[in-house]
Amino acid sequence: MIEWKKSEALDEAMKKLLESLLEVREYLEEITPFNGEILTPAREKQLKGILLSHGLPSAIRQDPSILKDNPYFRDIRLDQVRSPSVWYEKAVIKKRTVLNTDFLRPVGTYLLHEHPLGYFDEDLEIPVLKEKGKVWMSPVVSEIQSMDDGVKKGWGRCMTMGLGLGFLPYLWLLKDEVKSVTVVERNPHVIELFNTYIRPQFPPEKELTILCGDALDYYNEPFLSQFDYSYVDFWESTEDGLAAYIKLQEKKVLAPRVDFWIEDAILQDVKHVVALYLLNHYRGGRIADFIAGQEGLMQTVAKKANRFFKSRQDVLSTEEELLFLLHDKETLRALLSLTR
Repeated sequence: MIEWKKSEALDEAMKKLLESLLEVREYLEEITPFNGEILTPAREKQLKGILLSHGLPSAIRQDPSILKDNPYFRDIRLDQVRSPSVWYEKAVIKKRTVLNTDFLRPVGTYLLHEHPLGYFDEDLEIPVLKEKGKVWMSPVVSEIQSMDDGVKKGWGRCMTMGLGLGFLPYLWLLKDEVKSVTVVERNPHVIELFNTYIRPQFPPEKELTILCGDALDYYNEPFLSQFDYSYVDFWESTEDGLAAYIKLQEKKVLAPRVDFWIEDAILQDVKHVVALYLLNHYRGGRIADFIAGQEGLMQTVAKKANRFFKSRQDVLSTEEELLFLLHDKETLRALLSLTR
């Protein structure tokens, strides 16, 4: 079991950790009401003041070229999609409407993180695909921004899990350094729609292979070793992403050059539980009570954290060592990989 070499410095580090947990809660309570609001100048000033009070960027006006000049939405005609179950409509992002512009980004050394918000200073028309009257897919700004790193890293033989509208494969295929793209998609209906209406608009000179199957079945070392870069993206958001991410880590696959969409955002909930666990352990609290106090998937994470830290022989004495346990991705992945 991990042990503590307590000192004033470590006491101060634990105090900062607790303060960061409280600040995150306050920050989210303050900014959440703005989401979806049409921002008046007075409310914009108020929102910027909140962001500045937490040491976060206050520039919230967004460049409309994020959508207007994106190669996919510039080149691919989604208005050609006309299937019995999925159809195209136009939607408008109203001028000065506050929206999420990216998934959360860690800030500073503890647990404060930014949930980027912004608005466009003009009405923007966007394509929307609906299935049975509900929005199936559309160009969400946060998804475009959050995939940027995966687009940039793509080279050679690329692979992604999750087809959607083919946004990432298309941007990869436009790159000179990308030779081919392979996609794993489990929904044959999505593949059929893509092949019928969208794939004919893709550049024909490069190889695009679509495999119908479950990502968890394909997530293994022999399959991943075929590719120069892989980007796993078969969840919709952090809400379903953590459960899927845990299943992947439990497979204990050792594969380099693999990234996961919105991994930092997914891991934030894990860090929250780990932070509470470490605080409880430092103070000598009952671990069983701590675990019982967690709910749903967070209780699963708490149990994994307990097994993980019980197996370690670390003696922690510095802020640096505390922060390493809290933030190191390989450590967090190892924690989540534990099974009974």
